[in-house]
Amino acid sequence: MNRLTIIGVWLVIFVFCLVGSGVGKTRGENHGQTICQIEIQILGVTGETGLFETIAKNLIQLSIKDVYAIDRMEQAIDRLSDSNLFKSIHVPDPVKTSQGIQLRFELVPYGRIKDIKIYKAFPVFNTEVLNAMTFFTGEAFQEERLGEQQERVINLFKKQGFIDPKVVLSAQKDEADGNYVLSVHIDKTQFLQVNQVQIKGNDRFSSSRLKLRTKTWKSSILFGSASRFIQKDLDEDVKNFVAFYRNKGFADVIVSAEVILAQKQVNVLFHVQEGPQYKIVFEGNERFYDYTLNKEMTLFKDGNKNDFALRKSVRNLKKKYAMQGYPDTSIDREVKETVPLKPFMKQVTLAIHEGDEYRVASIQISGNQAITEQEISKSLLTREPSLGNRGVYVPKVLTQDMNAIRSLYLKQGYTQTRVKKHIQVLAAPDTDKDAFKQVAIALVIDEGVQTRVDQVQFDGLSVFSIEIAMGLIFLAPGQVYREYMIQEDQTRLKQKISEMGYPNIQVNTTTNLSPDKSLVNLTHTIDQGPHVRVGQIYYTGNFRTKESILENEMELEPGDSLSLAKLLESRRNMMNVNAIDSARFRTIGLKTKAPEVDIIVEVEEKKPYFFEIGTGYDTERHFYFNSTVGDHNFLGQNLDLQLTGEISQIGYKANMTLLEPRFLYSRIRSSTRLFGEKQEEFNKDYGTESQGVSQDFSRQFLSKELTLNFGLKYEFRNQYLTQDRELTPDEVDDFEPRHIVMASPGLVYQTTDSYVRPRKGNLSLFNVDVSQGVDNDVDDYIKFRLDIRYYYTLFEPLVIAMRGYYGFIQPYGNNSRVADDQLFFLGGTASVRGFGENLLAYDSSGKAVGGREAILGSIEARYDLGLNFEATAFYDTGSIGKTQGKTDSNGFRDSVGLGLRYMTPIGPIGFLYGWKLDPQPNESSGSFHFSMGYTF
Repeated sequence: MNRLTIIGVWLVIFVFCLVGSGVGKTRGENHGQTICQIEIQILGVTGETGLFETIAKNLIQLSIKDVYAIDRMEQAIDRLSDSNLFKSIHVPDPVKTSQGIQLRFELVPYGRIKDIKIYKAFPVFNTEVLNAMTFFTGEAFQEERLGEQQERVINLFKKQGFIDPKVVLSAQKDEADGNYVLSVHIDKTQFLQVNQVQIKGNDRFSSSRLKLRTKTWKSSILFGSASRFIQKDLDEDVKNFVAFYRNKGFADVIVSAEVILAQKQVNVLFHVQEGPQYKIVFEGNERFYDYTLNKEMTLFKDGNKNDFALRKSVRNLKKKYAMQGYPDTSIDREVKETVPLKPFMKQVTLAIHEGDEYRVASIQISGNQAITEQEISKSLLTREPSLGNRGVYVPKVLTQDMNAIRSLYLKQGYTQTRVKKHIQVLAAPDTDKDAFKQVAIALVIDEGVQTRVDQVQFDGLSVFSIEIAMGLIFLAPGQVYREYMIQEDQTRLKQKISEMGYPNIQVNTTTNLSPDKSLVNLTHTIDQGPHVRVGQIYYTGNFRTKESILENEMELEPGDSLSLAKLLESRRNMMNVNAIDSARFRTIGLKTKAPEVDIIVEVEEKKPYFFEIGTGYDTERHFYFNSTVGDHNFLGQNLDLQLTGEISQIGYKANMTLLEPRFLYSRIRSSTRLFGEKQEEFNKDYGTESQGVSQDFSRQFLSKELTLNFGLKYEFRNQYLTQDRELTPDEVDDFEPRHIVMASPGLVYQTTDSYVRPRKGNLSLFNVDVSQGVDNDVDDYIKFRLDIRYYYTLFEPLVIAMRGYYGFIQPYGNNSRVADDQLFFLGGTASVRGFGENLLAYDSSGKAVGGREAILGSIEARYDLGLNFEATAFYDTGSIGKTQGKTDSNGFRDSVGLGLRYMTPIGPIGFLYGWKLDPQPNESSGSFHFSMGYTF
């Protein structure tokens, strides 16, 4: 480097230092000056900017006549940045005037994503595309993240079997509000089609049986894009093969998949190395059955690479024996291979030498004075023999018992308690084949000194009195000292102080024991931190939802002391709003311990409009077609408006329903319904037409397990004959147009683990209908209904489902008869299977007969066959009583049956057949039933 270059470098450094010195001087000159003007410029927004100006002013937290300081300016910029509301924050150098400092903030707000539209995603669902992206509606739009989202969608479609998908993700700005609509245009291009699936090496199981277990083979027999090759499915198929073989005893099985490309098609070849089939033989086991010991063998679940699982299984067996009083058990294993080699079997013989059983002869406890022997004995798992208890001796359990004794004393303030054991083993007599060794146990307790709390101090506490603090803690003066309770006391103090607006609270506790350890002094050192109040609360992303709806869910208001618990509860409330999919809370200023924290609530609204259509067949309606259209956020008021209609072979019905999850801003759910229908049910000689309006209210309790309902309904009803016959005198009033009003209280108690496929829990429903006829008395009655359903998993994969139902109608006033269309009917898919619809009771002409009393009982065994199939066996019984017409079938009628269901994502499709146990003359022996969903 020459001399001129060196001089140039030094000149540059010198000039830089001068400039830096000048800047520092300028800042130094402005520091401490009075602010005389604050100007906020909102740029890049067309239309009204007042809201952003207000938000920015509150976030900046600077006012005219404040003293200018660099640290306060930095805090203002940090708050603006943390809000995630502004994509550009520019603060020009302050302007010094004779009146003071002029500040200007130039802010460019983020546009928000108000909608994401997806085009040509099928057969991939739009929801899957949205889940693959990290953009969501209501979020600040950041253009630089578009490329990342595009790659995410491309990877999604590649995983779904498309070779080279093209994705164009664009954003269109709405100049009216400055927000964006994202469009995701997908060109899936070509996909690899599964052409053929072959399996090699499978000597013990047929290829057809194995193929049924694979998604890849199922794709090969489908058409269009459903036949595409998906690597994820292939990987799952390999795992399923391995699990299947291991379950059949092939612990060493190895399965691999070879993918052979042929133009746009894929041939898949599964290579199976079955290995030997293991047969486990137990010898010498008298204490346990083979079935019980087999549960401890892990090689059929984890495989047996390098004999690892077999060694682990042996350890499990020894542990099981030890826990049952056989600590000396030893196991010898011998592995023999059969010939010829293919196929061959490995017989693993486990010779179990159980040894002697150890039982407790006596337990002596000494040294205890503060705690009685009876209390100590209750805490022990090691017991002397008694009715239903063999009194086995397990050293590991005895060690746990000694720890339990120490814990018992610790709860009483004895921090230095020691427990020693003395064991004496008495040999079993050789002459007695079933003899066992007896163990005499002596537990010697050295209690030590009991420690009590002498004094408690609270240093740094000012938000409430010492008396209140003493009421919060467990370890108060005079109480038994339990060291583990210190943390609980700290938590209670923190919670109380935090809820009073001190979210940065810290509590540390020091202990000081007396020389003899009989007394302890506790000092809680409290750093309350600054008091924090709620500043402004802003909502973003609620393009349709009215702000009042969100405000109603907030447990905090501006000016309140900041409570983190109430903040969490507010978010929980927001997530329960029907119109909202997710909610995120930003607390501006909490990290910096600012005295005022602004809250920004970012919400993602659900897609409001929906349309559903369906068709199917069941034995109750035969062919049917239904459709639903609605708006989950009607008028932005968190109202759910639905229009539903159905046409079937028994008639039609239509409903318009308005659901309000928060009736009058309460936790009561309201449902207002306009309805109309015309039904001609099977095996009845009449039909009904009805129109009306209903209003229902419901409220959930006990963590949503209990629901209380109350409904009101007005109905215009018309009953008409579907066959040409003469009406009896009693029936004349039934077939006149009727106006009915009804009140219906009820309750539902539900603890089932699933709505679609319950496997445990119960569902109980109780309803009362109090009906009043406006212009007749045939509708003057009280109807009671009790429906109890219980589900229990007896063992995997068997579920037992039970149902009991009772219904009763009591006329009142001068009425002694109820219209036929209000009676109970049984028989058919939803009640007693094996009988035709409504035909549990019938008259001489074969028409259904109803009654004012109905009793129904069902029990069903549901066995999971795998591959989404479920077999079922059932028994149904029922009775229709207090009939108003003659019937040729009285008393209880019973049926048994079998069925097969296929599980779909929306519930099972069932094919069932029931046989009558007591068929009457001219009755069929049974009936076939087809249903969507469970019958109960």
